Amino acid sequence: MSSIMDHGSSLKSALVVSPAEYRAARLSLLEKEKEATRALDALAAERRQLPIVEVTKSYSFSIICPKDGQRHDIGLSDLFFGRRQLIIYHFMFDPSWEAGCSGCTLMGDSFPPLEHLHSRSTSVVAVSRAPIEKIEKYKKRMGWTFPWVSSYGSDFNYDMHTTQDEAIRPVEYNYKAKDELPDFLTKGEQPGSSVFYRGDGKIGEVGKIYHTYSTYARGGEHLINTFGWLDMTPLGRQDGESGHPGLGFLRKDEYSQEELKGLH
Repeated sequence: MSSIMDHGSSLKSALVVSPAEYRAARLSLLEKEKEATRALDALAAERRQLPIVEVTKSYSFSIICPKDGQRHDIGLSDLFFGRRQLIIYHFMFDPSWEAGCSGCTLMGDSFPPLEHLHSRSTSVVAVSRAPIEKIEKYKKRMGWTFPWVSSYGSDFNYDMHTTQDEAIRPVEYNYKAKDELPDFLTKGEQPGSSVFYRGDGKIGEVGKIYHTYSTYARGGEHLINTFGWLDMTPLGRQDGESGHPGLGFLRKDEYSQEELKGLH
């Protein structure tokens, strides 16, 4: 998961001013923030009006049941866990890797308490192509409890355009073809989020599953709460200053004590 824009420090251009001057500048920015909030509300309303597509293909996923500790093979409908809506995070974890993507791991650390989403009949599940045994080992390392299943051996990732392999599917990512994409987005695992709905007669036919939305690349960036906190600060996200690849963040158990103390 990578960032392609600079959200680094703008402190170099910051001015030291009087409280009155600050208040005037802050009120001007506040109006722009309110405009952005209203625009996002309108965008969310428009998103809810998108047409939907029936999922007619069967997919198989592997899961380790927390109750019996056994591996089970389940279908897409099972990932709803009896709820009406399903959000899937496409977590980059290639079968050959021993650990999940560091950027997707930052997203994993941002998953909210799922009880709030469950109260709105919405399930959240991470999906990766890595074998379930690797997923469970990494999940335990990170201390996560959200459902995470393996799509290993399934077409799911390819059909959702989050695994790129020209030998299996024509390259398409973020609704663009290969010749429209930078090279690093045309191979292997890519991040994204997808939403599905189980028909209830009000939306779709009862029992059928519908794909309602997918977003890729920076489209899901707002879900990483670390960015939201840093965006409020003078230094911003400090892109490129950490010396770490990708989004610039390590897994939470990989930082040095100096980094955690902010001594760099």
